Amino acid sequence: MIESTRDQLLHLLQTRGGATVAALAEALGVGPASVRRHLDHLRAEGMVDVRVERHGVGRPAFLYFATEQAEERTPAGYSRLLSRLYKGLRALDESQVRGRDGAQVLQSMFRGAAEDIALEHKDEVRGETVADRVEQTSQALRREGIVDGWAKEREGFRLTNSACPYRQTALLSHGPCELDRRVIELLVSAPVRQVSRLVDGQPACEYVIAATGASAPAERSEKETYAE
Repeated sequence: MIESTRDQLLHLLQTRGGATVAALAEALGVGPASVRRHLDHLRAEGMVDVRVERHGVGRPAFLYFATEQAEERTPAGYSRLLSRLYKGLRALDESQVRGRDGAQVLQSMFRGAAEDIALEHKDEVRGETVADRVEQTSQALRREGIVDGWAKEREGFRLTNSACPYRQTALLSHGPCELDRRVIELLVSAPVRQVSRLVDGQPACEYVIAATGASAPAERSEKETYAE
């Protein structure tokens, strides 16, 4: 599916955290006037806002950024999440809910959804080294809206996501964040720690894999048999 120019603009603003008209025009290969026209429409819809940044002498820069409303613009993330949770809900039997409150049942459903997502992408992550698996996991989960970048660091690896696919739900429950962390952990086969969240006001969700734990496989449940 080919994204419209407006969708591409929003994606760039979400992943970069903000950009000038000149930077957006260069990235998209279109003229600044066209970019300004699309930005004006997006601002009118509440999807984009602008702030002035001054850097000493010279004219100030106008930096455009995506609003929180823009995070809800494309329902694909919510649609996939709801579909997986509904599938898990239908699969529950009485013994799995007896004596448990709603929060506990929901936690189990998020964990089950994480296992389902990992199973869907297992064939895309076959690297022998953790570096290979981190790269392959990042590519596989980019389409899920879970990861949009990664980097090798002295302490290990850092995966990032600059646009939350279900921000409002993450404000109400830690379940979606734990789902994303767990998916990464299962695919990389190493312990993963989340160190920042967009919903807490950070510029990105970040996940860290320590070099010392890179060779230790994550604990698996009875559903996680894709290594066999």
